[in-house]
Amino acid sequence: MFPSDAPPLPSAAPLTAAAAARWRAARTAWRLDGRWLALLPLAFAVLATAVEPSAARCNAAGVCRDTWGSALAGWSVLAEVVLLATRIRARALVPPVVLALLWYLPDGLVTPLARWSAVLLHVLLTAVLLGAEAGRRRARQQLDELMAPPVPFPWTAAGAPSPVHRDGPSVRRRVLGVLLLVVAAAFPLYGLWAQARTDAAAEQAARVTGTAGTADRDGVLTVRFQPPDGGPERTAALDVWWQRRPQPGEPVPLLVDGDYVRALGDDYDLSGQLSAGGLIALPGLVLLGSAAVAAARRDRPAFEGSAPALAVRVRADARGDLLVQPLDGPPDGPGLWRLVERDRYRWAGGGAPDGEGPAWVPEYLPTGDEDADYPDPLAHPDPDDPDGFDDDPDDVDALLGEDDEEFHDRATPAQAAARLAHAGRSVPAVLYRGPDGTDHQLLVRPGLLDGDPYWVAAVADPAARAPRFSRLTERYRGRELAVAALTAETVAAAPAAGPDAEPVAARRWEMPAPLRAAAGPLAALLVAAAVVLLDDDGWWENLVRPLWIGSLAILACAQTLSWQIVADRNGLRVATALRTRSFRWAEISAAAVHRNLLTIRLCGGREFSFASRPAVWLAGLFGDRYDPEALARTVATAAHRPDLRPDRALPDRLGGPQHLVNRIALAGYAVFTVAHYAL
Repeated sequence: MFPSDAPPLPSAAPLTAAAAARWRAARTAWRLDGRWLALLPLAFAVLATAVEPSAARCNAAGVCRDTWGSALAGWSVLAEVVLLATRIRARALVPPVVLALLWYLPDGLVTPLARWSAVLLHVLLTAVLLGAEAGRRRARQQLDELMAPPVPFPWTAAGAPSPVHRDGPSVRRRVLGVLLLVVAAAFPLYGLWAQARTDAAAEQAARVTGTAGTADRDGVLTVRFQPPDGGPERTAALDVWWQRRPQPGEPVPLLVDGDYVRALGDDYDLSGQLSAGGLIALPGLVLLGSAAVAAARRDRPAFEGSAPALAVRVRADARGDLLVQPLDGPPDGPGLWRLVERDRYRWAGGGAPDGEGPAWVPEYLPTGDEDADYPDPLAHPDPDDPDGFDDDPDDVDALLGEDDEEFHDRATPAQAAARLAHAGRSVPAVLYRGPDGTDHQLLVRPGLLDGDPYWVAAVADPAARAPRFSRLTERYRGRELAVAALTAETVAAAPAAGPDAEPVAARRWEMPAPLRAAAGPLAALLVAAAVVLLDDDGWWENLVRPLWIGSLAILACAQTLSWQIVADRNGLRVATALRTRSFRWAEISAAAVHRNLLTIRLCGGREFSFASRPAVWLAGLFGDRYDPEALARTVATAAHRPDLRPDRALPDRLGGPQHLVNRIALAGYAVFTVAHYAL
């Protein structure tokens, strides 16, 4: 498998299953320590906005301003959101500091509900962050004890210098941090200039008395007044926070100087510019701090000599992430942490400076015979085939090396399942320095991912990142394997090829017509009723948010209850809420029902999924019958058995009446929302 001059895998202390269990027990709270924690103070800000009264201080003219304590409390919560989202190293100190500000600032929090909610939230945040940090330190201490003594780096053992280049200075982070600080400083400077300009205009302005008119729903008051130098009556729109808004016909004292008009007592407020500058300066300081940490790491010794190391097993998951596992654990077991590779180096047969011997070189560096450093492709050329590949359907290995597009075009469901299993393979490796240390990790391993050379040494980030949970990780991979396997079973159970084999019948499956016609309009009516009942002030609350959330709700309901599927000689046609799409049989790779979910997968990886149980129940409720297993069998058989595909085309047109009705419902809801806001 490997070339004869390949270096031996360095010998290091093994990460056993028992040590992995102790490490996992020490890191009990680390999955809670993520960027999602920033959502908790954001939710608290929403709660405080709903329950806290307006903390305002009004002057003799009846014009009100937020108190500095209330403004600082609000901005401190937003700063907490930013710091938790950026995951700074000392983030465990952020919640206690913010809690102290919220508790002791004058007019910070007034109501008992907001105050004790802040205490509960920030105590929980502090406990989670401190628990995660304590677990991180305990786990690191366990690994330090396990990794002793140090192990030479592979190039040191080969008597060669380190090929790892030191990182250059963090120019981008420094430049961006400085730019953010400059922009942040510009806000209060502009505020001081505007304040001086406003004060100068106020000194030259004449005092007149206007007459209050009507106010719009955003609180902007229209005032009529006679200019001090005579002339026709003028109007002005005043966006002022009044202690008591003047009613139509009441006098309003004004300061007027040409086009400059403002209410008496409406002095310029600098707090908005200060707050904006502070929030912009915060990520700038974070970037500069990150650059300083990177500079300190760059000044320490590079990957030279020896370092503590662990013998581990590394597995590639369905997303291509590298997961670290114990050496003696099962190859398909759960990963402990995830590695993010940065710089990669390969063992090159002609990598020596004179080109006469092997050495470790950067992966991108060309050598005399770099093709010899990579394994042969697993697809075997076939000179008799114009495509250049062996078309034996039983030769799974011939398809494992192909790229995704070609593989999906040529693979059978059995080969797809084999490739998915092949993608989850694991290899032994050596991990230097381990996670959660002060320096980057170094992973030395055989080739594992597609396109890897025989041997790879990759620099990885210091942090132990949790394995990602998403639709492309273990749960999705299990469903993907199940759908491929069920499709393979369906194809295997199909009638054998021959003159007596009957093609599958052209069929049509759909939700009942009354349900397809009513889903979109009923959803639009319900959402419109919610808009009327939850009427609020402001363009965001009463226009943008209803349009955004309401349209998504209408589309989701219509998409779930308005689908139609037709399988005939021409292929598969799928109609959803607003459109109909057609696919040739050759474009479909799998179809099966798994855990009450009908999945139709295309060759490019795209999927259509329909919940089976609600569809069966709704079809029975309207006197119809729906069999998702029969639909999956028909699609899978027709996709992979050309001789059994339907022999006739169905003339029925899809999309009626739901396409027209759903478009009218969406357009009507949008017009209603805009009219409701305008009127």
